[in-house]
Amino acid sequence: MGRPHRRSPGLLPAALVAVLLCVALAGPAGAEEYVIGPRDVLAIMVWGQTDLSHEYVVEPDGYVPFPLVGRVKAGGLTPKELATRLKEALEKDYLVNPQVIVAVKEYLSRKVHVLGEAEKPGVFYLSGPATVLDVLSRAGGLAKTAGSQVVLVRKPGPGADVSAGNTLTTLNFERIKAGDPAANLPVEDDDTIFVPKGKGNTFFVLGEVRKPGSYQLEGETSVLEGITLAGGFTDKAAPGRTRILRNTSAGQEVIYVDMNDIIKRGQREKAVMLRANDVVVVPESFF
Repeated sequence: MGRPHRRSPGLLPAALVAVLLCVALAGPAGAEEYVIGPRDVLAIMVWGQTDLSHEYVVEPDGYVPFPLVGRVKAGGLTPKELATRLKEALEKDYLVNPQVIVAVKEYLSRKVHVLGEAEKPGVFYLSGPATVLDVLSRAGGLAKTAGSQVVLVRKPGPGADVSAGNTLTTLNFERIKAGDPAANLPVEDDDTIFVPKGKGNTFFVLGEVRKPGSYQLEGETSVLEGITLAGGFTDKAAPGRTRILRNTSAGQEVIYVDMNDIIKRGQREKAVMLRANDVVVVPESFF
């Protein structure tokens, strides 16, 4: 069987060129260094080839199905690196000196959650490097009901010991606004920024509960009552690995609580009483 016909570039309709160039040029500063990930929507233009110049969605495994050359690895590459890879694949058997432009039309692979007392809490997608202040600004800033602290929740990274659970860092918002690099930390994919209410008697319940958030201490409140206020466990929860993070004069204390002892075995004496600013973390089950 003979080799496929090598096509020379022709003229691309001006309208399509304009659309794709706008996508390529309208990205934020630093977009060229953006690393492509799953679910991102890419605008790919091959000059003179209207049948190849379309939008493509990056699949969960990081590959993009592309005509003629099959599935091409895109995840982990910048748009410029992917353009080079496509150019090399196309000119190997199909086109003479193809000109390829890759732009990210929708940034959907890297996201940060904002919960609590922000003006517009929700999910915010990252188009490049960003800090806590960048994300909170996109969330409209802090609501009037917010306190002076925010909590950055981060899941274990690739290769980390998942049994250690999420890390939580309490940050002062005034220092964040002042640009203090020790407070205005860079955010990572799947971080959660939690903004608690301003009242002093507040505790937090995060992780695999149905209504994560901040809650008011009204009288004595046990860890079981706190989790109940947060809607109880989700189906993914690991109650036996519940933790309470507590700030003390000596630093952060971690209190491990096996909620199965309390709920299933009736050992109510193990239901630790919560204090102001305690953070209850319910991790996800491994199974």
